Amino acid sequence: MAASARYMNEKPEDKNSLDLSALDFGPAWAREGEGKTKKNYKDYEPRGAGSRKPFKGKGGRPQHGEGRKFDRGDKRRGKFDGKKGGRPPRPAFVQAPEGVSAEIMPIEAGVDNMAKEISAAGRTYSVFELAHVVLGARERFHIVFRKEEGAEDLLQCKKDHSVYLTKEECVAHFLVSDWKSEFYEEEEVETEPPTGSFQAIAKCGLSGEILGPPNYHAYTHNVLELHRTRFAHMDLERYKSRIQTVRSEEAVSEWLESMKKKTQYKVVGEEGVVLDDPLAVTKHFQEKHFDEVFRATHRADVPSDIPAKLLSPGLLTLLKETVADQRRYPGKLASFLCRQLSGRHLAVFKWQGKLHCGPSRPHVVPEETTIADRPKQMLDWVQANPGGGVDQLWKDVLPEGISEEAKKEWYHDLHWLLNQGYVVLMSDGHLYDSALSKEKPKAKKVKSAKSGVTKKSKPQSKSAEPESSEEVKSEPVAKESADKQSEVPASDSKEIAEEVKTEDSEAEEA
Repeated sequence: MAASARYMNEKPEDKNSLDLSALDFGPAWAREGEGKTKKNYKDYEPRGAGSRKPFKGKGGRPQHGEGRKFDRGDKRRGKFDGKKGGRPPRPAFVQAPEGVSAEIMPIEAGVDNMAKEISAAGRTYSVFELAHVVLGARERFHIVFRKEEGAEDLLQCKKDHSVYLTKEECVAHFLVSDWKSEFYEEEEVETEPPTGSFQAIAKCGLSGEILGPPNYHAYTHNVLELHRTRFAHMDLERYKSRIQTVRSEEAVSEWLESMKKKTQYKVVGEEGVVLDDPLAVTKHFQEKHFDEVFRATHRADVPSDIPAKLLSPGLLTLLKETVADQRRYPGKLASFLCRQLSGRHLAVFKWQGKLHCGPSRPHVVPEETTIADRPKQMLDWVQANPGGGVDQLWKDVLPEGISEEAKKEWYHDLHWLLNQGYVVLMSDGHLYDSALSKEKPKAKKVKSAKSGVTKKSKPQSKSAEPESSEEVKSEPVAKESADKQSEVPASDSKEIAEEVKTEDSEAEEA
């Protein structure tokens, strides 16, 4: 706009006529009077082929189209050849199936170890922090698929725990499985090669597997069978377009030589029963062994690191989406952890408006209770220094020159305060008085200078900066403390669910 205004202020020579010469909307480099000499492109002479600077590398610069290390038709496009290697085709995206849900469940051993660590250290952790710890490694949780009301049952294999949605997917998995030999034994026998006039051989352009001549009677069956067992994620017509035809006597002779051997399948446990081809094997398996290997169920548990080939493509998509959603916000997993940890004699409570889990719920010291000198000294220090680090506590309260045995007694007294709920030791090593449990940091209202709209700022924590803290040595929790924890009202699933919902709504508002 500034450049346009400058040119528009120039006066035209003739005041009575309308002069538009000042309205120069061209690029700056094409305008006259900009302090640079305008190039005269009429005198421009293009550089010849000999004027190009020589390439400093070995052998000089290759000319266009020469010295290429790839073939545009094959390797540049990542063509897949099963014999020579290469990049396999990317499977098509499959939507998650309707009528099936997935949940993340931590392994029992992991929850047991988590509960023991909380009890031994006496520390209080955010439930959502614990949920992120579970989601930190695939071996810490498993996936539970459930069919919803009105949906078809899931089909789970008893051999390798694979899960599929249809019977066809189960049969395709059986044909390439490792346990196929338990039912059928393969045996190669000599046979007569097929007779006829064969001029060309077709082979799969993705795997390199030979399909036979297009005029061979089993050609169509070979194409459909290979597509069903290995490339079912592709459209059939698209797969057929990738089939290559080789017209040479050598290829025909090689195929005829391979057809002199035939694979037969002996049925294990049935003397004298021999099947001639994979189609007969598939039919026999569906009739005799399908119900023995696969079971219909409304719930299927699988490890989270299950190989992709052991799941239906739709279930694999559902698994990935579920894990990604919970890693963004683990609300469902946190609710499940609350019930599991409270059932292991731990306390689940709200600390300053957020769900936490610790050795005991916060309790204010009753007025009629008399506390010994050492615990009273530590309790007074915590009340005077809210959010202080545990390292600073030991520096201030431990007598100088104290022995290791005497330190253990101080550690035991601090652990007693934690198990009674009089003091709360957070996971970052900060100590708080139990009376602060109901305090919730309020969001300050900030008024925008431009719009005048009132916005809520993020609540600031009252805790000090984290200090380097050492582990508090602990002893077994007293029986009296364990009895108190077993009576924790947070074990009620309804209360936990309400607290999780409240925290969900608060997170959405933030």
